[in-house]
Amino acid sequence: MLLRILKILVIAAWAVLMLDPVSAAAPTGWASEDLRLPERMNDVVINGEKTAYENVLNAYRDALARYPADAGLALAQCKFIERFAESDDLSWADVASRDFAACQSALEKQFSSDPEATLFVLENRFGKPAIDFGEPLLKSSNNWSATQRARLHAALSRNYSFAKNDTRAGQEAVLAVELDPANASLVEAMRYLVKTGHAQDAARLLAAAPVPKLLWQETARIRAATELLRGTEAIDELHRAQRAGLKIDAYTTARALQHVGDSAGAEAVLATDAASHKLESPQNQQLRLEVAFDSGNAKAAADVIHDQYVKTGKAAGFIGAYAHLLNLDPALVGRLDLLPLAFGLLAAIALVAACPGLLLFPAHYRGTVRQRIGKVSVPLFGRIGLRHAWLALAIYFVLLYLVTIFHAGTALISPTGSGAARIDWQSRLAAAYLWALLFCALGLAWVARLLDWRDWLGSGSWKLKWFVIPAGLLAVQLLASGLLHHPAATKAAPTVWAVALVHGTVAIGGIPLALLVLSVLVPVMEELVFRGCLLGGLSRHMSFGWSNVLQAALFAGLHQDSQHLVFLFATGVIAGWLVRKTKGLSMSILMHGLINATFVFSVLSLG
Repeated sequence: MLLRILKILVIAAWAVLMLDPVSAAAPTGWASEDLRLPERMNDVVINGEKTAYENVLNAYRDALARYPADAGLALAQCKFIERFAESDDLSWADVASRDFAACQSALEKQFSSDPEATLFVLENRFGKPAIDFGEPLLKSSNNWSATQRARLHAALSRNYSFAKNDTRAGQEAVLAVELDPANASLVEAMRYLVKTGHAQDAARLLAAAPVPKLLWQETARIRAATELLRGTEAIDELHRAQRAGLKIDAYTTARALQHVGDSAGAEAVLATDAASHKLESPQNQQLRLEVAFDSGNAKAAADVIHDQYVKTGKAAGFIGAYAHLLNLDPALVGRLDLLPLAFGLLAAIALVAACPGLLLFPAHYRGTVRQRIGKVSVPLFGRIGLRHAWLALAIYFVLLYLVTIFHAGTALISPTGSGAARIDWQSRLAAAYLWALLFCALGLAWVARLLDWRDWLGSGSWKLKWFVIPAGLLAVQLLASGLLHHPAATKAAPTVWAVALVHGTVAIGGIPLALLVLSVLVPVMEELVFRGCLLGGLSRHMSFGWSNVLQAALFAGLHQDSQHLVFLFATGVIAGWLVRKTKGLSMSILMHGLINATFVFSVLSLG
């Protein structure tokens, strides 16, 4: 077999030498008039290449005529043709394309039982035709080698991805990498595993895979680890690549360093590649800004913000970054080229504070109309009116907004982010939220004192049947928490910011702190704002039914969780109904706290 292939190569080399115009003809073989026309001489070379290609192809055909059962020889012929068929520079590439199609057809018909030939045909098909060709091979590939079966699964993964079937694409990618750790489907397999709640398996596959020789493949692996995995996997992979002699670019290196919290190291790496800053992508600009923030380099952050503001001319996306910048260095408030952002921040605060008026002004008008027609509204709490509702909402909105962006604000330079979230980002989010709750509590204290102990605990005669509906809501929550363990439900759970808040508070102070914050402080504060002040103020001017619906809608919308919007709305409505029945906030706070406690434990059970 080896002798036959060597013989073909010798024939091919002889054909090239005999038909190459440069070697076959003396320098004086062409007239000077021809040499003055470079286009004509280019045609001579191209025609010579085509003639050489045809001679080598004829050599393959002659060899196959003598050895028609030689699958390796037939496959070598197709691979030879493929290089010319895929060329964009050859004027006769269409000829090679037709030869390639014929070669594949012959390969499929004559050598359908040969794994290498079959895989070659599959890997040169795309979309549904490839899936239809490859799926039947899964049953007949049991006697193939592990590497060959991995190639089969990898080809199916690519084509299921092309067909927008992400689930099958991910499953096939995982099978490919488990069979062959060196398979190029590793990144696709990691994404699928993380998406389905199996991040540890993704980390295991990455650690088991050998470092690839191609730089772009290793760069993609490090970036995927930075984006998908919470631990030190990205920096570990970077060190493996460096030990293998691969030179990873500055931005990928900085992402891995930033991910593990080494902002100073990330900044130093980016500083060594300052020449590329002029042509960097939005994602890399986002990274540079976040690194400057985390390393405390206010000037570098200000320069990035200014450059992006000048480019876009839009202040809205940079207000949060400007607020965070002032948190680093308040003196930058006097930087003249950033004054438009200062005005934008003030305008945003004023707008947030004024937003409750969109609801409360119409409510006041409605109350005036009801009075004129003789309809009397019975307020839930004697000392709470619309102005208290407005001020409570303004304090709640503004302080949550301000504290969050001062501590964690950044610019929206890249819609996809930088892909370099720190492994402690959940703890940082929780810390910012705790500060927000502290300031909110201080701001709302004056409203809380307007409610006496009866308004908090409740009064009157209570009936057991009132608690059937809240108990049903808790049962729904418990059922939903159980369903979170189902693979179909885990896909969406990590995207909810409240999940990150749970993990962050646990990282800071353990489960007791998470329960204290989410099951005690948050319910007390939100019930005071929404059921005490908002519902109390609206009920003074509107019917209880409409007041309850409006406060519940606002309560659900502000949680920014579209997947559970109906459940949140139902929670708001039932909590408001409980407040009216019990004439106090205690039972709604208890129900709210139990729901949040269930959520905390369901998140922690997912890991």
